[in-house]
Amino acid sequence: MKYIAIIEGQEIPLDEAIAQDDNTLKTAISVYFPEYANAEIERQTTDDTVSIRLVKKAGTKGNQFRELKNCFEEINPALKLGWQIKLLEINSQISLENLITLQPEIDKAIKLGQSWETYSEKVAQSLKQQPAITSKYPVL
Repeated sequence: MKYIAIIEGQEIPLDEAIAQDDNTLKTAISVYFPEYANAEIERQTTDDTVSIRLVKKAGTKGNQFRELKNCFEEINPALKLGWQIKLLEINSQISLENLITLQPEIDKAIKLGQSWETYSEKVAQSLKQQPAITSKYPVL
């Protein structure tokens, strides 16, 4: 029986001892393709050949991107507030009284901005700690 691993369109002949056990196969392949260390394995037998397709699992980096993608879009409240104050200035309506009236919104924008900054930094640090992997999608 012949064993062939199919990875990123490449057909790689395998020794039977490596091909028969999923963990042994993942260990052997991950030396050359580290991103396949946790791959899903699909086997198909045709005549005297077993084709073994390895499919990458989404790692934590993919999960982080999915989480960011699912976030609702919103303009940073600090920017909106900045534009509002700039408009007051343009219209010569900026005064201590107007700024005092805006103080609750200023405090809210600061707290929300800090929260966004903390979250963004957490995601950025998580992404930096993830191993680099090759994408199966071409760069356009």
